[in-house]
Amino acid sequence: MFSNSKLLFDKLLVLCLIFTIVICGCSQGAQSQTIDKETLRIGWTSEPDTLNPLTTISTEALQVLGLVYEPLLAYGTNLETIYKLAESYTYSDDGLVVTYKLRSGVKWHDGEPFTSEDVVSTYNLIKDTGIGQYYQYMEFLEDVSGPDDLTVVMTFSEPQAFNMAQAVLILPKHIWGEMTAEEIEMFSNDAPIGTGAFTFSEWRQGSTVTLKRFDDYYGEPAGPGQIIFVLYGNEDVMAQALKGNEIDIITEVSPLVWEGLQNTENIKAVSLPSFSFHHIGINVCGDETSLGNPFLKDKAVRQALSYALDREQLVNIALAGHGSPGASIIPAGMMEWQYIPDEQMDADLDKANELLDEAGYMDTNEDGIREKNGVPLVFRIMAIESTTVDVRAVQLFRDSAKKAGIKLELSTVDENTLAGVVYNVDAPDWDLFVWGWDSDYPDPGYLLGVPLTSQIGNNNDVFYSNPEYDALYSQQSTEVDRAKRKIVTDEMQKNIL
Repeated sequence: MFSNSKLLFDKLLVLCLIFTIVICGCSQGAQSQTIDKETLRIGWTSEPDTLNPLTTISTEALQVLGLVYEPLLAYGTNLETIYKLAESYTYSDDGLVVTYKLRSGVKWHDGEPFTSEDVVSTYNLIKDTGIGQYYQYMEFLEDVSGPDDLTVVMTFSEPQAFNMAQAVLILPKHIWGEMTAEEIEMFSNDAPIGTGAFTFSEWRQGSTVTLKRFDDYYGEPAGPGQIIFVLYGNEDVMAQALKGNEIDIITEVSPLVWEGLQNTENIKAVSLPSFSFHHIGINVCGDETSLGNPFLKDKAVRQALSYALDREQLVNIALAGHGSPGASIIPAGMMEWQYIPDEQMDADLDKANELLDEAGYMDTNEDGIREKNGVPLVFRIMAIESTTVDVRAVQLFRDSAKKAGIKLELSTVDENTLAGVVYNVDAPDWDLFVWGWDSDYPDPGYLLGVPLTSQIGNNNDVFYSNPEYDALYSQQSTEVDRAKRKIVTDEMQKNIL
């Protein structure tokens, strides 16, 4: 996605402090038809940044951690609510108290019993430290208690539109319970202990992550005896590995690779609407420690970049037509919650040049680059080297910006290096980047929470801060009427355009 601190391949958002352009695509994957039932081998082109579920920002980490840890509730294959560590739950008449009955006989992977103390500890740890993506759901959480080992009671000051028990992974109190915020931030969690159907076995960095079936799992035993995630240097090599039966599944590939696999014998290629998007993020950090280019704080520059870009071209070339121009921070897979404006800042080079002229950016030396006060409009932009969609998108973006007199200098790095640069809250030393966002569930609260001020240092990758947006987020999170909530979430999406 790309928001006001981002430009979306799903669409473009323009914020006063943040800028985004989004391209929402389909989630595409493929699998071999000859899968060994005992070992499931999954290919990927990036590996986890960390195995700490409170500090990770990578999809790869969440894929692993979602098999090791569990929430109280989850979503089924048809997006219905299913039970995990809780076997039932009830709401009070006023909707302010939720009582969860937990499963009995559940064990942590190290043999310790799972109890309500683990749930209470997890929720209080997140709320007290403010660390992680789950923190955005806890604004109105007043109390979490465990009246007995198999009961958890959560009390809120306002009703909640989203039951966060479907998101928050439960952590063992005997490992995490006494950690300070500083200790959590530094904790790599190299040997995660959960309650899930798989135990963590080994992470050979730069090579593989291995999980094994948990024989004492309370539910149905896992199908394969082990899962091995295998790292490849690029998508083409990974696709060849799938064709050669070195791996069984690849969960996400570029459109061109997917097209090359869809008619291959013994491979089933699947394309589905996704809860994800790609975006161009713009550094709008207002702190004096920021090393980002100050010209990007000029709304005229951000809007000019947006007008210059042809999103349809991005979809047709970078996504080979397998997607849609970005329209919002909410992707097309969540159509119910997506707001699409009547007019967009898109493919209008004349408007881009007009904005820059009016703002005083001129090409005085006729080198093709506009300047102001003798300083040229030159920005650094980063992309993940193994994500061909993003690299191609940047190349197209660079070409469109050049036509408006703006120079973009591209550098490619691995995913974790990019994350380390973007999330350096002490001194953000970058101008623009491209990467993708995913939501693990169909509720809009997660993605709408990314630009929150409270998520700076957590999910907020562009340092956007807007009190009006924050207030609207609080409002939508307590609106249980879906139609009324939609009005608020639409306003939020308008707010960051």
